[in-house]
Amino acid sequence: MSDERITSKGEVSWWLADEVTPPTICNVHPITGEFIGIGIADPSPLEPFTWLIPAHAYECEPPALEAGYAAVKLSGEGWKQVADHRGLPVYSTETGESQVWELLGDLPEGFTLEAPVTRFDKWQDDHWSVDEVATARALKNKAAKKKTLLTQFSANMISTLQNALDLEIANEREVADLKFWKIYGVELNRVDVVGQAPQDSEWPTSPNDALAAAWLVSQGFDDPPLETFITPQ
Repeated sequence: MSDERITSKGEVSWWLADEVTPPTICNVHPITGEFIGIGIADPSPLEPFTWLIPAHAYECEPPALEAGYAAVKLSGEGWKQVADHRGLPVYSTETGESQVWELLGDLPEGFTLEAPVTRFDKWQDDHWSVDEVATARALKNKAAKKKTLLTQFSANMISTLQNALDLEIANEREVADLKFWKIYGVELNRVDVVGQAPQDSEWPTSPNDALAAAWLVSQGFDDPPLETFITPQ
C-alpha cells in the first residue's frame, strides 16, 4: 500500500511532515468583510513551504466576538467591532412601525431599537413619549362615536313608545318610560364631546343601561381600543 506522505520521487511531502502545522485562516464576507469562520490554509504543491491563502481570507488569529457586534476586517486593517442588529425588530421614529433589520452596522437616523409603548407615542429627545394631543383627539373621537350611537338608540326607544302613546295603546309603564327616555335624550345631547372627552361620570344614566350596552355591542362598540379612533392631525 502506498503512503500519501511519499512523493513520486520517494520524498515526504513537505506539508505532511510532523513538525509542520498549517496556519489558521479567517474567512470573511466578500462584501462586508465580516468574519464568517476559520479554516486551514492549503499548501502550495509548486512552492515548498508556501501556504495558499484564498480570496476573502486572512492568515491571522480569529477575532474576539462580542454580543451585538460583528467582527469586520478589511485589507490592511485589523479587526473592528461593528454593530450588528440584523434579525432584530427596529422602529421608525416617524411612524413607530416595526421591521426586521437586515443590514450590518449602526442604525441610520430615523430608526431605533426601542419599541414604542403605545400607538400614541412620539419620538422626542431620543426617546418615546406619549403624544398627549393625539391621545386627547382619539378620546374625543371615541366619545363622539358613543354619543352618536346612544342618541340613535334613545331615538328608537322614544319613537316606539311615542307610537304606542299616539295610538292610545300605551300602558302606564310605557308612558313613564317615554318620559324617562326623553329626559335621557336631552341629557345625552348636553354631553360635550367637542371641547374634551367627557369623564365616565358625565354620561347620563339611561332608563335601561343593560339594553343600551347591548345596543353598543351590536353596533361594534364593545369597548374598542383607543387606537381605533386615531385620526391624522
